[in-house]
Amino acid sequence: MKRFVFSLAILAALVFTSCATSKFYSQNASTVRTLALVQPCSYLTDAIGDFPTDYYGPVSMVNNAILMETIPTLGLPIEKVIPFEFNCADKSDAIVRWMRHLADVGASGAKNMTVPSDLIDAVKGSGCRYGMLLSDIGYVKNARQYNIEKSIEMGIKIADVLINNHLELSNDTEAYLNGLFSVIFDAQTGEVVWFGAAPRSYKFNPMDGKDMEKQLTKLYKAFL
Repeated sequence: MKRFVFSLAILAALVFTSCATSKFYSQNASTVRTLALVQPCSYLTDAIGDFPTDYYGPVSMVNNAILMETIPTLGLPIEKVIPFEFNCADKSDAIVRWMRHLADVGASGAKNMTVPSDLIDAVKGSGCRYGMLLSDIGYVKNARQYNIEKSIEMGIKIADVLINNHLELSNDTEAYLNGLFSVIFDAQTGEVVWFGAAPRSYKFNPMDGKDMEKQLTKLYKAFL
């Protein structure tokens, strides 16, 4: 029952946060130019049920490649792309923690964030004034776990029907969950000038290029 209530809470949160949100602080879309995209931080985990577990390198790498291939095709005012290696496997990495925190701050809190100096320096070194940061945060169940979970669920269902003649199971077998979170900052001042979020949703598969294009288009609609 606790798991059922938890799943309802997650579903309600997804319903009320399904629309992308964005906010400019001191600029607007027409003035944010000489923009450099820092290679995104893909932080995807494995999952059991609807509970994320640990960082999952293989799917994160595929997702990152999809993002890097898709973003330049959207028509954003990006002049340069900056390679950047996020050490997502290291839970103590301060920059990765900062990038993951983008999922929690919201538009009201992002304005006062202090962008890590390494990211500011990377954009300055590119010759661009503005830097775009993007975090992809979610999970993907691998086929083995998904099949095991379905088998366990079916076993519980049969046992529950035979013993109690009723059934009360949550529908928490979604194969993936994904959200995109982004900031644009002024490399001269270090200030965040824009924040955008396409909140976590079961609709977008981070391993599917077409889904990522749709999600990115929602995220950056202010610039398109």
